Amino acid sequence: MLTAAFAAEGAARSATTTSVRPAREQAAAQTLPSRESDRRDVLLLLDGGPLHLRLNLALGGVSLAEARRQYISRLLTALDSDHDGKLTRDEAARSPLLRTKSRPGAAKFLKGLGGPAAVSPRDVARTVERLGGEPVAYRQDLSSSQNDLEVFKLLDTDGSHLLDRGELDAASDLILSKDEDGDECVSFSEFFPPPPPEAMLPVVGMAPRTPAPMATVADIVRDAGEPLLARRLLVKYDRNRDLKLDAAELQWPSERIAALDANGDRRLDAEELARLGQAVPDVELSVDLQRAEAEGGAIAVGGTSGRRLDDAERADYAKLAFAGSVLTFSHRNLDPIASALDAAMRQFNVLDADANGYLDRDETAQRIRFERGLFELMDADGDDKVFADEMKQYIRARGEPAAATCRVNVYDTGYGFFMALDANADGRVSVRELRRASAALAELDRDGRPGIGEKEPVRHFHIEFVRGSYQLFGPSEQLVAQTPAFQQRRPTGPIWFQRMDRNNDGDLTWNEFLGPREVFHELDGDIDGLIDPNEATKAK
Repeated sequence: MLTAAFAAEGAARSATTTSVRPAREQAAAQTLPSRESDRRDVLLLLDGGPLHLRLNLALGGVSLAEARRQYISRLLTALDSDHDGKLTRDEAARSPLLRTKSRPGAAKFLKGLGGPAAVSPRDVARTVERLGGEPVAYRQDLSSSQNDLEVFKLLDTDGSHLLDRGELDAASDLILSKDEDGDECVSFSEFFPPPPPEAMLPVVGMAPRTPAPMATVADIVRDAGEPLLARRLLVKYDRNRDLKLDAAELQWPSERIAALDANGDRRLDAEELARLGQAVPDVELSVDLQRAEAEGGAIAVGGTSGRRLDDAERADYAKLAFAGSVLTFSHRNLDPIASALDAAMRQFNVLDADANGYLDRDETAQRIRFERGLFELMDADGDDKVFADEMKQYIRARGEPAAATCRVNVYDTGYGFFMALDANADGRVSVRELRRASAALAELDRDGRPGIGEKEPVRHFHIEFVRGSYQLFGPSEQLVAQTPAFQQRRPTGPIWFQRMDRNNDGDLTWNEFLGPREVFHELDGDIDGLIDPNEATKAK
């Protein structure tokens, strides 16, 4: 039931944007409000002092604001069927974004009132802005640190709250014992103890399980331009209550204070703190949420006062160490439109009780979102039936404005025990990582005394960038996860190597290798019991 207008809109949406556009599209674009590039200076308000992050956000090589403007221009071009540079009410109604909930009788009444007969590009832009939401939103989940404690509890076999030398040496064998599926990798979820047997059976009268709390609006990360930032900083860090912050309170070097200290008193007052966003940041990131050559999102560290801990091989990941914290940055490679369509179609099949291929009002009566006029917006032809194609049209139309936004998720990942083991941040501890588990954990030692306490390492935080998504029936599990989305590594090496590497950890063990033993040893050039992609590439 795709109409020609929606087919044209879809083709325009998927077409590659070029510098040469039709004259009417250029004219439409000129009438839309312009915005500055998406550079965001934010402060991460950690207990040990604030960290200044400068984020340069883009989508497919253009800023988020420009990506939305390009979408609006394509939408106007697709709907303007007579190519006169403006939209009539009927032309606008072809898009679910601009369609009204009113029925024909009400529409006739409104028309009789003598209202405007055309929809201006500015009206379209305002609708898209309203439905798409803020270009950048921040969310946090500070409860995820509990997950890291489970890893510590597993390793702390004597319950002393201290990992001694013996426990570090035994870590690899203990971790490998958690490999429940036998894939020679231990995933993050496998660290957790299994639920008690009684939890697997329903109990009459048992109280419902309390759902995990969803991520909340972030207060740990604040935009450097917000009016109340200086007050927030003083409330959190002004220990002597003199309404100024010195180097000790901020835990900054004196040179950094001097760069902002206009009156030379070696302290920063509210007026000086308000200019923090103009200072040199602790880290500058360029984040593209959809870079074609990266097959997803890409993160580049432009400069930092910290120390790079990762090997910079992954385009969507970076890990930096600072004096009192470790920050990990990643991109959640989630296609917002495909995710929304998949979730909606599953619900569509559940609601379609008689399996006739469409939803009627009786089938949607129990869904409160439909009771608020959603049925009429999706029912494009007004036949009191919502077919799957009509629902898909609505989701695509609503999803496009949201997909040009960025959500920044901030997770407190505890003291970094799992992150130390999972060197490549794919959410699993592989054979190669197991072999250096003891050394990796030993690097968390800070006080130089024997043993590593459960709160001895510096605090770890994970900052994740994900494209915005419109979910018809509420956010999916992928979007409300309490932990970062671990990205599986991209397959590397020759095709035969990739096919044998069944767990996709980047190495072949003897259990995975399908050839003779002597060939395995011949390919294993460094005799470490693993064939890596470089060794596989050298094979003749």
